[in-house]
Amino acid sequence: MTRRASLLFFALIIGLAACSSDSSTLASESVPTTVDEPAESALPETSGEGKPEVVIPDGPAPVELEIDDLIDGNGKTAAAGDYLVMHYVGVRHSDGGQFDASWDRGETFSFILGRGQVIQGWDQGIAGMKAGGRRQLSIPADLGYGDKARGENIPANSALVFVVDLVAVATPPDIENAPEPVTELEVVLLEDGDGEVIEAGTIVELHYRAILQTNGEVFASSWETGQPAVFEVAANPSQSIPAWDQGLVGRRVGDTIRMVIPAGLGVADQTGQIPADATIITELTILGAR
Repeated sequence: MTRRASLLFFALIIGLAACSSDSSTLASESVPTTVDEPAESALPETSGEGKPEVVIPDGPAPVELEIDDLIDGNGKTAAAGDYLVMHYVGVRHSDGGQFDASWDRGETFSFILGRGQVIQGWDQGIAGMKAGGRRQLSIPADLGYGDKARGENIPANSALVFVVDLVAVATPPDIENAPEPVTELEVVLLEDGDGEVIEAGTIVELHYRAILQTNGEVFASSWETGQPAVFEVAANPSQSIPAWDQGLVGRRVGDTIRMVIPAGLGVADQTGQIPADATIITELTILGAR
């Protein structure tokens, strides 16, 4: 599948959704940036009780990453490649001054672990944490922002202390090809969620992968971009594709589902990049709904 076909799919699924979350500013050099929090998460909320107070450890600034689990989570363990939903408070080690806190905005922060989308202290320090947990990270300057100042609140060569809450963990499923083309939509529940039921008119946030049945190669994946698709199910006009409008109704937040999509219910591509008679396979993980 060509790059053009991939872009066409993204344009239909993401570009038409006016309410999409914007995580494009994520970068290892940026202070964590927020995205809108779904009304209901696919996994349990943190066991912490609201915004924590950050206590600076005694002694000099850390020269190595220091990890202290304040609350042990009982959910899924975060690993490289997982999509994480976080709350956090960040302060300077030098004086305890707060420079950022997702709690103050009432919004969580999401990123893919191990992709360099955040500072190294986060990529290293959050790995192995369980959903529902709270952890304190004391981060030396070289695993933070190094010798670059971040505005007026983070001078160059600053050691930082974060208290992070892991709200949710989602892992990309391994997508399998269909043995042959289909003429009717096939929907299979791979993982059962227990969240809100999706109805026509529900705004969903989900991650997906898509392959073309003829070659089995992934041609579109929100997991790779780190940007979930956000759209209204069965909107008029449609904000996704017919198969998703049909197949998502009745599902729950937390579900992972597989759709084998016949021609006519997938991407309407007049360029020929996606053949008119193509069978497409998508696997979707529903992160949230509102």
